[in-house]
Amino acid sequence: MADATAQAATRGALIKLLFFAATLAILPISSYFISLKHIWAGNTNYAAITAICAANFVLVVYIIMSVMEDRQSLKEIEEKKLSDSKKDR
Repeated sequence: MADATAQAATRGALIKLLFFAATLAILPISSYFISLKHIWAGNTNYAAITAICAANFVLVVYIIMSVMEDRQSLKEIEEKKLSDSKKDR
């Protein structure tokens, strides 16, 4: 049971990592070219800043999701320890 749970958690983490890696590769490049053509009228400096902001946005969202996932797993571990200690009594 614990092995299946660990495999599911590992699979979920891998899927999340692959999703954010793909997003980190695609979003800044596409935002650069889209903003270069449609927003900034050929100004490469502003388009580059837009791409940098897009990359930082992806990284911040990844970090926030990781912290929230870690807090959730810690909460589940504490609840399990609490329920195990009540069973021992």
